[in-house]
Amino acid sequence: GRRPARCYRYQKNKPYPKSRYCRGVPDPKIRIFDLGRKKAGVDEFPCCIHLLSLEKEQLSSEALEAGRIACNKYLATNAGKDNFHIRVRCHTFHVLRIN
Repeated sequence: GRRPARCYRYQKNKPYPKSRYCRGVPDPKIRIFDLGRKKAGVDEFPCCIHLLSLEKEQLSSEALEAGRIACNKYLATNAGKDNFHIRVRCHTFHVLRIN
């Protein structure tokens, strides 16, 4: 199986993007970056919440997708389907080389 995520948590080397030299990389698992009521204006919601990390760390696309699904499910059940807007602002450019 795969190694746990703690083995690949910290960013030790230079960024390793997908390029013409680094081929054969699978596509990231996260596809949807906007959820909820996307066309709502800025003033329609009473608060704005940002979730950010204070460390320089690596997140896999599977972890981003799992967090997106969990956040969407929680807000859809507690706040209602049209009472929130989620935007995932980090994109997976760095290729994780899992040995």
